[in-house]
Amino acid sequence: MLNRFSQLNEEIQLRQTQVSTGKEITQSSDKPIEAVKLSAMEERVTQLSGFQRNVATAQERLTMADTTLENVDNIMTQMRERVIAANNDTFSEPDLDAIRVEVSELRDALVGLANTRTPDGQALFGGYNTDLQPFREGTDGHVNYLGDGGQHTLAASESMRLPTSVNGGEVFMQISTDAGSQSLFDIVDSFIAALSTAASHEDTLVATEREGMFLRINADRTPRDLSFVLSGPEGSVSITAPDVVDGSHSGVAEAINARTFETGITASVSEGLLKLTSTTGEISLSDLAVEGVDLAAKEPAFTITTGGDPVVTMVPKAQTLSAQLSKIVDAGQDIAISRTTVGARLQRAEIQEEVLASRSVTLESQVNEMSAADLEKVITELQSLLMTQNAARQAYSQIGQTTLFDYLK
Repeated sequence: MLNRFSQLNEEIQLRQTQVSTGKEITQSSDKPIEAVKLSAMEERVTQLSGFQRNVATAQERLTMADTTLENVDNIMTQMRERVIAANNDTFSEPDLDAIRVEVSELRDALVGLANTRTPDGQALFGGYNTDLQPFREGTDGHVNYLGDGGQHTLAASESMRLPTSVNGGEVFMQISTDAGSQSLFDIVDSFIAALSTAASHEDTLVATEREGMFLRINADRTPRDLSFVLSGPEGSVSITAPDVVDGSHSGVAEAINARTFETGITASVSEGLLKLTSTTGEISLSDLAVEGVDLAAKEPAFTITTGGDPVVTMVPKAQTLSAQLSKIVDAGQDIAISRTTVGARLQRAEIQEEVLASRSVTLESQVNEMSAADLEKVITELQSLLMTQNAARQAYSQIGQTTLFDYLK
């Protein structure tokens, strides 16, 4: 009888637990095989929840990256407008200074955007180095990238990892230009430098007197190839002189004299200067290009100056305002491509979000189907067990009140 009471109490407690929790299996010993299957399915539910959190994080970071690059793109549009305006011949030196000040502010804004951080304080464009400031200005004013080439990703399924941004080194430090890969900040600094020197430097030297033209080549001690367009009474040609260094005029004179029959211009070295003469006095130098000089500098290292009074300074094409437009346009195009990449990754994350949501609904339905108790059935069983327990108690009570004399009657 006591064993029966104990068994009834256990069954009643089980049904009461099932009613309160709504679960069929309250402990693994109830149904061991089903419990193992249910545990595995619940682990998959937990895993899917982790994937969903990762996708949400990726979407948050990618959305922030898209917004940041949109702001960068807007700044580059303003840069393009400013470089077009600066190429207006009617602009005075104060006008160019005003543009330079504005562009300098925009440049600082670009550095700030490149150092954007997520709400949890991680650098958005630093690769794996998310704790440091990825873009930092050195003592020379040059912006350096201190991040790495890593691609931050998060697991979005058992076999998929989603990129959560784009690498800052690729976006900001590898702009494709005609001169090769260049930094966005170097391109902007080149524009600022060109604005600083535009009023005091020329991109063409012209002589019309029969006395000719006296020139000095100013450079460093690194041999570089030099080229320019030389025009005279007989025509125009492109002159290339190899391994030119500061003050080395003889090599340039030889290159010019090798094409005299095409230009009508002869060259010689006189009193440390390069002297050019023509039969009519007509001489023009333009489109100066120097090996390794692809960006403008605040203090151009390579120039050609006239020996007369006033001194006129000719700078390489890379130093001119007109040369800045193509680089600014290239930078804007590369930023737009980076935005497209971010947009594609964001779309991929949204698709994966839908896939995970569908999987989660299906799996949770299966878990509920396996674990949920049939409350109507359980309550009916509980009521039956309670009635049985009550009847057993009454019977036990009557038996307990019966004495030996009752049996002897």
